[in-house]
Amino acid sequence: MTKFIYPTLDLFLYDLREGLGQTEENVEENRRLFKQKLVKINDEDFDRRDKQYLEPEYVELLGERYSKFDSKIHEGYDYPVRLGDTYGLLLDCSCKEEQEVVDLQWLRDLKVQINERLKGKSGTIGQTWMFSAQLPSVPTQEYEKLAKQCYEALIPGANSVDKMGRSDFLGGCLFEFWQYTSPELSSAENPHLIMIFYPNEKAAEDASSLYHDWMFLLMYRHKMMWAYNQSRLLKKDLKREAVEIQACNKEVSENSNIPLNFNALQKTLRKAWDVLPRYTTELSWLDDQSRTLEINQDNYQKRLESLEEKIGEKGLPLAKFGETMRDKYLRQVKRDHANLSPGLKLLAHLIEYIQTMVAIEEEKRERAFQDTIATWGIGLATGAIVASVAGQFPFASDNTTWLVPVRSIGISFVAAVVAGLVTKGIIRLGRR
Repeated sequence: MTKFIYPTLDLFLYDLREGLGQTEENVEENRRLFKQKLVKINDEDFDRRDKQYLEPEYVELLGERYSKFDSKIHEGYDYPVRLGDTYGLLLDCSCKEEQEVVDLQWLRDLKVQINERLKGKSGTIGQTWMFSAQLPSVPTQEYEKLAKQCYEALIPGANSVDKMGRSDFLGGCLFEFWQYTSPELSSAENPHLIMIFYPNEKAAEDASSLYHDWMFLLMYRHKMMWAYNQSRLLKKDLKREAVEIQACNKEVSENSNIPLNFNALQKTLRKAWDVLPRYTTELSWLDDQSRTLEINQDNYQKRLESLEEKIGEKGLPLAKFGETMRDKYLRQVKRDHANLSPGLKLLAHLIEYIQTMVAIEEEKRERAFQDTIATWGIGLATGAIVASVAGQFPFASDNTTWLVPVRSIGISFVAAVVAGLVTKGIIRLGRR
């Protein structure tokens, strides 16, 4: 009967501690949410260790190295750390007794134990399950069958065939299972699982010194995956706003005929101004995701090479993920940024065009108003002078003196009109 010796289930979980542009209040909230995943904790001691360094590479966040737990059939520990701008948490749970392959309920129970300690929470950046055990009496050719059975017990309903990678590992075998469905799903719903079978106790003991490497390697992996997921959501928003930009472009084309539809253009300008800050910010964030991918892909590759050197093996299946990120996902994000960038230029041109056309129209109206004031101002002044002069001359005898003001008004009006028309003509000639 095949038995698993010291079967152990680990969960490597990662939370964002401090994101770009986040305030102190955001950082405090991130810390509070991470601490909720821990069972036994001294708040003051945790906060002191967390705040002690600006951006440390690696800091253990408990007064003791581990927070251990023990029951009749299980034992394990919690191990929270800070990795620069990220929180990392390793939750370990093992069966004290050997377990048979026939019924894998004990493996499901290990997962339940860890999830209960987490209170049902998952990593905001990502998480990886790692199952390991000693199989000293099992031929390596049977490892794959056992790995699939364990995978299906841990991830019910998942298809293991198309998602599996395999390689030698410390004389035993390592398997990687990865399921990716949608960027809108949580890391728990896009599961990543590593399974390692050791041929003897010596290999298992050697592997225990690699947890530090796994903690970093898997962090870089999930940061890449998180950045890619963010880029997909940003692309979705940008494409929706690109539709608004095209609608603004169409409205400008329809309302640019002379005479201009002044009110319609003003309405389009308000729409464009509303889209501009959102589109600019999200396009900048999309570019940030490509840089995050590049940095973490490089770190992932270096850490993977270090791990392979320590175990004396090359070609771990985890290398395929780094290659996929570099050759497919990173290129996709950069291509999306290049394709969506012209939308920002179009939006800026639309705003500039509308503002220019509106300014020209307002200038025309202002000029016409000023011409009117100049024309009839000069005309009225001229009329007043003529009326004043005309009042100096007698037009009738005493019994018809009422005709004097009437004739003065008439002469003034005619003089004002003539002077106004002459002034208007002179203004027009001056602008030719």
